Parts: sequence; C-alpha cells; structure tokens
Amino acid sequence: MFNNIVNKKVYEKVIEQIQESIFRGEFKKGDKLPSERELSEQMGVSRTSIREAIRVMETMGIIESKQGEGNFICSNINKSLIEPLSLLFKLNNGSWHEVIELRQALELEAVKFASERITNREAMELENIIKEMKEEIDGKNRNEVLVILDQKFHNKISSISKNYLIECLFLTSSKLFEAFIKDAREKIINRYSDERILLNQHIDIYNAIVNKDPNLAYKKMEEHMRLIKENYIK
Repeated sequence: MFNNIVNKKVYEKVIEQIQESIFRGEFKKGDKLPSERELSEQMGVSRTSIREAIRVMETMGIIESKQGEGNFICSNINKSLIEPLSLLFKLNNGSWHEVIELRQALELEAVKFASERITNREAMELENIIKEMKEEIDGKNRNEVLVILDQKFHNKISSISKNYLIECLFLTSSKLFEAFIKDAREKIINRYSDERILLNQHIDIYNAIVNKDPNLAYKKMEEHMRLIKENYIK
C-alpha cells in the first residue's frame, strides 16, 4: 500500500502518502490506520517520523486518535475546515466584497440544482423554515433568530442541491456568511424599514424551487443577491 520514503522532510512525505491513499479510496471516513510500527515498516521510515506526521494530521483534522484504540480517519472532517477558512480570510485581509462574490458563485448554482432535485420531504423542510421566519417577524422579531433562520434557509438549499462539494463549501464558509448575513440584514432593514422585503424574497425563491423551475429560481436568487450587494456596499 505504501512506498519507501527517501530525501527531505520525511513526515511531509508520510502525510502525502496517507492523503493519496484517501484520494484513491483505500481509506474512508472512520477507517483505522495501520499501527505506527506497520506504517514505519511499510514506508521505511522511523516511528518518530510517523508520529510527527500523525500529530500534524490531527491538527489538520484529517486524523483522530483514540486512546487505546489507534488512529482513525476523521469521521467529521467538514467541521475542521471551518476555522481555517475564517482565519485565512482574516490573515489575508479579505474583503466583504469577496464574501459577496463567493456567495453569488455558490448560491446561484445551488438554487438551480435544488430546484431540479428537491424531494417532497425537503420541500416541507424548506417550507417550515419560511414559516418560522413569518412567525418571528409577526411575533418577537428577534434579529438574531432571523439571522439563524436566514442562514438555515440558504444552507438547506445547498443540501438540496445534492452536490456534496457545494454543501461542503457552504459549511466551511458558514462563519464568514453568518457575520455577513447579520450585517447585510441590518443594512437592508434600516434602509427600507421593512423586514418583509427579505422574507418576500425568500418566499419567491422557495416557490421557484418547489415548483421545480430552475430558471426562475436562478432569477429570484439573483435578485436577492443584487439587493444584498447594492445595500451592503452603500
């Protein structure tokens, strides 16, 4: 399964081989890795290099070590990607304009796929989010709850798209999107003095998806993104 390793930074080569094994499908989520001794023998490197590689992969969120059981491919890699993306955004002085463009790129394609692939159960789940939005606006109108529901609505669309990579990108961008959605909602509501402008746009998107009209769904999401962009930049 593994090859002998020679030359520079041995632990990095160990990491590369394990990652390549994952890409080839030899390891899947939750699979147990060979023991340190077995990895050392198969790769022809010291157990110290193996341990160093495993420590790095634990930090990366690829490997999880279980006391007395061994090392396993992490069963929930997605969550380990959330913080690094947010940190990279901050460290590289990312702009909110970039967040808007990322949302546009993801949302417009996701909504088309969702309108083609939605199931009856998913339509009900999306409808329940809309109902919760209406109830919150008619009742306490707590912005922090509406922000959560707003993000839940868009995350659900990514899930309905049935494209794992789109859903994964939504998840890993969730912290960035959460802060952005909160700020964007406040700007729009302050300008129009009406929470329902956003609710109505979400309803239009929902209707287009459940009616399985990808072109209309794309158009309604595009209108939603335009409203956000126009008011966020001002």
